[in-house]
Amino acid sequence: MKTILVPTDLSPITTYALDVAAEIARTYTSEIILLHTVLYDIPSLGVADCVTGLSLDMGPLYEEAWKDAEKALHDLALNPAYADVTITPKLGSNLEGLINAINEQHADLIVLASKGASGLLEWIEGSHAELITRFATCPVLVVKDPVDSFNPQQIVFGVDLDDELKKPHLFPFRLDDQFCRQYVYVLTPTDSRQPEGIREWVADFTEANDIDHYNLKIVHDHTVPDGILNYAQSIRADLIVLYTHGHTGLRHWIEGSVAEDVLNHSPIPVLIMRA
Repeated sequence: MKTILVPTDLSPITTYALDVAAEIARTYTSEIILLHTVLYDIPSLGVADCVTGLSLDMGPLYEEAWKDAEKALHDLALNPAYADVTITPKLGSNLEGLINAINEQHADLIVLASKGASGLLEWIEGSHAELITRFATCPVLVVKDPVDSFNPQQIVFGVDLDDELKKPHLFPFRLDDQFCRQYVYVLTPTDSRQPEGIREWVADFTEANDIDHYNLKIVHDHTVPDGILNYAQSIRADLIVLYTHGHTGLRHWIEGSVAEDVLNHSPIPVLIMRA
C-alpha cells in the first residue's frame, strides 16, 4: 500500500483519522496525503455540483480562506506525533468537485473521521461523507472515536449474498488470518432465504478468497443495519467490514445503503470495501 488519503474539514476530530492513518502508514511505509477542500460559498451548490465541479472566479475572501487552510494543514502535518511518517498536505476546492479532488489522488485507502450518529463530516451544504463512500474508487475506513492502537482482532464481516463478492479481492491492510473470521448475515422479516443456502454461499465466498477458518452467524432483526450493529456489539467487535456497490441516483434513493446506515450509527471503525 503506497498512498493513504485523509480528507479533513480541519475540525478537531481530524486527529482520529490521522492517528489511525499514521499507524497504518508506519506498517506499510506509506505516504499520507492530507487533503482539505476549501469551500467557495455558493448558496445553491448541491450534491451534483460537488461531484462534477464548477468554474467560478475566486474572490479575496476565498483567497484568505485558502491561505488559512494551507497553514492549518501544514501545522497538522508537522505535529511531532507524526514525525516518522511522510505527510503531504494538499488543498482542493469545491469548485473542482469534492469527489474529483479525492479520486485524483489515486489512493489505496481513504481514512475518514466521523462525528458519529448525528451525521458524518459535512463538506458543503447538501453533501456528507456518505458521498465519499458512494463514489470513492478505493476502500474507505471510517473512524468514529479516538483509537489508541489500531489492531483489530474482533472483526465482523457483513455479507449480503451478492455473487459479485465471490470474486477474489485484497484488503488495503492485513486482517490477520490467524484469527477466525466472523461473518454475519441478517435475516429480516421480508427475507425468505433459507439457512442452508446462506451457509453454502458463504462457503463459496470463503473458498474463492482462500479463507480456511471462519464462523457464520445468521441473526434475525428488523433491518440489516440493526442486525449488523447489534451483533457487533454483542461480541464486542472492534471493526466492521462491509461491501458497497456505490449505488447512485434513483436506485440509491429507493434501496438506500446498508453501509451508510451502519456508518451513521456505528461506535467502532467501519471499513467499506467496493463490491
